[in-house]
Amino acid sequence: MTNTKSVVVSIVVPLFNEEEILSELIRRIEESARSLQVPFEIVAVNDGSSDGTLPLLIEISRRVPELRIINLFRNFGHMPALSAGLNLAQGEAVVVMDGDLQDPPELLPKFFAEWRNGAEIVYGLRTHRQEGFFQQKATALFYWFLDRMSERPIPKQAGTFCLMDRQVVDLLNQMPERDRYFAGLRAWVGGKQSFVGYERPQRAAGKSRVGAFGLIRLARTALFSFSKIPLRYASLFSLLCGFILFIVGLTAIIKRLFTNLAIPGWATTTTLLGMIGFAQSLLWAILSEYIAIIFDELKGRPIFIVREEIVGGQVIRKNGRHLSG
Repeated sequence: MTNTKSVVVSIVVPLFNEEEILSELIRRIEESARSLQVPFEIVAVNDGSSDGTLPLLIEISRRVPELRIINLFRNFGHMPALSAGLNLAQGEAVVVMDGDLQDPPELLPKFFAEWRNGAEIVYGLRTHRQEGFFQQKATALFYWFLDRMSERPIPKQAGTFCLMDRQVVDLLNQMPERDRYFAGLRAWVGGKQSFVGYERPQRAAGKSRVGAFGLIRLARTALFSFSKIPLRYASLFSLLCGFILFIVGLTAIIKRLFTNLAIPGWATTTTLLGMIGFAQSLLWAILSEYIAIIFDELKGRPIFIVREEIVGGQVIRKNGRHLSG
């Protein structure tokens, strides 16, 4: 690990329509980062915001020289914007946090201390969530299901909020996946890990940018990108259906031959068609999810495209930088 005097800490923050809380967000990040007493940068990734986020960022950058604005061509989504920030961050230690103030910037000194003590990944562990009953239960169900389906353990209640060593960031930047689940990729890399607990507050202003559909899509990405277990379960289910069909068929034959209770042809035909149809539908549904991921990977389109980089209120680079794997 490098000497403190040469360390640069990068704080990567993807932003989409966060005009209401942006000034407070940058102020709190700046205050917390300055308390580290090391060189730092704030990498704010504007993910195609349609409100006043970008103009306000430019205004703030005129008085905060450490603020780097990465302006993307359009809205690519949270994970691509996060990938853009990681790809362009220069620090020996890189902090990743959401831009809704649910990840307290005041935890930076604790993260930094854990990193100085040798941790390569410092997780922000959500010990309590100030969220609605439904969202808490849905989140708990998601982590329970993912824990049983994932082939490699992914820390529970640990979202994107973390600090990573430069080696970990470089490894993540080398990964070519386009359908990304950041927590899964981070856990796959591994390394020396540490946890800092915190109470996750409610969103400071506005509504969540993710929504129910976004949460479902995130769960789908987490499941199918990091586990082949659904395919194996589908195969086992097909075998189970075959066994049930055998039992039902055998029972129908016995009733037909030795009793007068059977309706000729009805039980066998209905049972066979129903079970076979259900098993095939389930198998094809699971296969289609994996095929969709393969399709996206084969197209090879960039994960993100940078329109410009702005520092001190001035455009310093227009390079169309992108990450295509």
